[in-house]
Amino acid sequence: MAAIGDDQTEMSDAQFKAFVVKSLSSLNQKFDNYESRLTIIESDLVTVKETQQEFERSLQFQESYATDIQSIQQENNDLKSTIKGLHDELSTQSKRVESLEQYSRSYNLRFVGVPEEKDENTLEKIRDIIEQKFDLPGNSIENGHRVGKRGDGPRHVVCKFLRRPDRRCVLLKKREVLKNENYYVTDDLTQLDLQLKRKAGPTMKRLFEEGKSPKYRAGKVFVNNVEQKLD
Repeated sequence: MAAIGDDQTEMSDAQFKAFVVKSLSSLNQKFDNYESRLTIIESDLVTVKETQQEFERSLQFQESYATDIQSIQQENNDLKSTIKGLHDELSTQSKRVESLEQYSRSYNLRFVGVPEEKDENTLEKIRDIIEQKFDLPGNSIENGHRVGKRGDGPRHVVCKFLRRPDRRCVLLKKREVLKNENYYVTDDLTQLDLQLKRKAGPTMKRLFEEGKSPKYRAGKVFVNNVEQKLD
């Protein structure tokens, strides 16, 4: 019986050793698995950190980009404001120049269709017309000269009066005294005024056909000093 007991004890010891070995082997395997998983987790953590850093850099870039956009927008607004100021100043200066040119030309008249001759004395020719047709002294005209390029017809003659009343006298009489002539007299308009007068042309024509006496002044049409609506 004792032998059997010892035998059983030895078997138990063997079984215990086998159990321990098996358990240790299982623990080792689990440890290896955990260690492998830990390596993966650590690798994932590194990836997450790198992603986070990239995200932070992206945020910094976006913040910097947003700041740049705001700066550019502000600069753009400043430029628009500057351009508007320059445009307003240019418009003001253009109006001043136009006003000065209109004033300078307010002493002038244009004679259109006056025959042109070689080596002519244009000033004397216009003074003769002034004396013979309008009963004004020839020296009421300060100067006169042809303008424009030579072509098929005579060039316009621009003459400058010393006094505005004499100029106005010519304008008041021109329709009557020049009705049988092949030339006529008109205002010496600036380029802008000429464009405005052409725009007012249809209205002027209609009013003439209605038997009225329209007057053009600075882009507007008047009848008996009452402004007329343009067609």
